[in-house]
Amino acid sequence: MKKLLLLSCILLTLLADEKSYESVYAEYKAKEYELALKDFEKLFQENHDYDAAYILGYMYEHGEGCSVDIHKAMYYYKRASKGYYHQRKEDPARNAKKEKKKIFATLTDINDTQTYSTIRQYVESLYNIKAYRANYFLPLSYRYGGEYTPIGNHDIKSTEIEFQLSIRYDFATNLLGMHEIYSFAYTQKSFWQAYAQSAYFRESNYNPEFFTTFPVGYKHLKAFKVTLAHQSNGRGGTEERSWNYTAGSIVFQNGLLFTKLKVWYRFNDKIDYNPKLIHYIGYGHIEFILPYKKHLCKLLLRSNFSGKSAAEFSYSYPMFGSKDLFFYLKTFNGYGESLIDFDNKIEKVGFGFSISR
Repeated sequence: MKKLLLLSCILLTLLADEKSYESVYAEYKAKEYELALKDFEKLFQENHDYDAAYILGYMYEHGEGCSVDIHKAMYYYKRASKGYYHQRKEDPARNAKKEKKKIFATLTDINDTQTYSTIRQYVESLYNIKAYRANYFLPLSYRYGGEYTPIGNHDIKSTEIEFQLSIRYDFATNLLGMHEIYSFAYTQKSFWQAYAQSAYFRESNYNPEFFTTFPVGYKHLKAFKVTLAHQSNGRGGTEERSWNYTAGSIVFQNGLLFTKLKVWYRFNDKIDYNPKLIHYIGYGHIEFILPYKKHLCKLLLRSNFSGKSAAEFSYSYPMFGSKDLFFYLKTFNGYGESLIDFDNKIEKVGFGFSISR
């Protein structure tokens, strides 16, 4: 934990000299045009900040902090426009949003501004909800090794349905002036014995998180994240499995390869339903992410360095040329596949689709 805090302090120091868009815009509003021009250009060149590009276009058009230069103004306006367009174009819900706007346009006009805004939020669902982890549905998830924990007198099949729902809400940014993003996320992974004589949910794990992400962009180091989280299967009694923890994550990029290193610290609980959890899942994991053209491969490795380990591999590829529907393959081998089976070695493979990567 001390090493994690020390690393965070070092990273914060690296970021201390960077100016945010808000701080540079404050320079602009204070009419420190020459300083703002220099800082906006740095923001655009180093961070590809399209808001900065737009202001630069305006400054060169009107000669604020520089001589009027229509050619430079047009250059920055075009860069800003191109950046905004590609951001919107890659939004998988773009077409759906267009149709929702058509519905909203047919409604009776409302003169009151606040009522107008509320109706628009209701009709167009204008909220900042987005995918967090992969959202997938595997109709065929086959266990070829290991044994599941028995659930009462239920018949447990080797083949089941597995799915995951994971969403994120970004509710604040840049409170410390470091471009950081404050988020809340919720992930639910469920294992459904749909092929048993009496279909039932063998296990569901619920994982709410609060975290702050700090973009870095320093050579190969791209971001780090600090997390507070809880995970539980919500059963209660002898079948309850839960834990509370804090975690730190670091993201690196080397060409096409992204590497995510995550370490966690478990808080002491008043009632410990799974005292040996850390013995099986260790204190962290490393994940390798390789995008190539339309292919995306992920490999997660975890070990307690005492013989208990796990490896999870996933592969996704667009289906039918879609931008938001993917073929999804997932394999798992090791301990900690679910909370109820954290101490059982499970080997399985699943096929299906995902709606986010």
